[in-house]
Amino acid sequence: MNARLKVNPRFSESEYGARQQAVMSDADYQAAERAILGWPEYAATPLIDRPDLAREFRIGSLRIKYEGARFAVQSFKALGPPYAAQRLAERARPPIGFAAATSGNHGRAVAWAAQRLGAGCRIYMNETVSAGRARAIESFGATVIRVPGTYDDALARCHGDSDKDGSYVISDIAQTAYPSVPAHTMHGYAMLGQELVDAADDATHVFVGAGIGALAGAVVARLWQRLGAERPRVVVVEPLTADAVYQSAARGKLSRTDGSLVTVMDGLSVGTASHLAWEILDGGAFAFLAIPDAPAVTAMKLAHRGPDSLVIGETGIAGLAGALVAVSDPDMRRELGLNGKSRIVAIACEGPTDLDVFHRLINGRSLA
Repeated sequence: MNARLKVNPRFSESEYGARQQAVMSDADYQAAERAILGWPEYAATPLIDRPDLAREFRIGSLRIKYEGARFAVQSFKALGPPYAAQRLAERARPPIGFAAATSGNHGRAVAWAAQRLGAGCRIYMNETVSAGRARAIESFGATVIRVPGTYDDALARCHGDSDKDGSYVISDIAQTAYPSVPAHTMHGYAMLGQELVDAADDATHVFVGAGIGALAGAVVARLWQRLGAERPRVVVVEPLTADAVYQSAARGKLSRTDGSLVTVMDGLSVGTASHLAWEILDGGAFAFLAIPDAPAVTAMKLAHRGPDSLVIGETGIAGLAGALVAVSDPDMRRELGLNGKSRIVAIACEGPTDLDVFHRLINGRSLA
């Protein structure tokens, strides 16, 4: 399977408008920033310069925004769900409990948030998720509940149990009793966008992975708010088999993917993107790129080599994998305006969710 690129015909250089403000205003962002800056462990994650890759792929610079250094969670997820959980905790009466369904880092972030807030926590995982990911979640004091079937089965069980005992479900699906969780999650993620404004305002291109699209939407929103028409060109990267945002761009409306959802980038295995994220990405992203699995594994190996070695998980690698696919293809270079002076930032949105899985992938061993 070959990668597919769609330059956004609705890309806007106009001001961040009312449609986008309804998802995240500057006041929404400022509220999230005040809260997150108050967390004792907060620090901006590093930008790792990789001149070896820049030379090899004939671009001006390549920097990796490494979210493997984000709190104890080692993922961008530590910004969004914990902020949403904190907002809920501020209005709730104790005792309070949280619940989530996950295949990895979302559950780890919710468990970490619950531990910080002194709340109970149940995390639901379908039976095929690796034992290493479950252990990482349990290390934050959460109870992991295994559910036969798929992620959707785990999510259904999570909602059913929470309806009975009043636990708050932290997910990208709005709940009638507390509908603001998906928006607050995006507001928390926008901290990453602000860190790019502060540390990489010279970037010409930013490559970011998308599952449901919340991180990509939040990054685009904050860059658009702060830099306007001067913002870097953001390229949203997805698996070919889970290309819901790409399909939405191609069809001009929020759409489901027709793909199988089977991908090594399993944290991006999503059938439909967030409608909140789409409100931002529809006019704010420059292009959408769907890639096969092989470049993801290759990018994991390239990131891990040499003195500046980085351990990037199979989902977190999507941004870097997309960047390397694009700079390796003459037509994509032309369509995206990439050349020898381009300054790329690739967002590596997580470290390893399971080190055993990481090593098996980079060493060419089966995950079965």
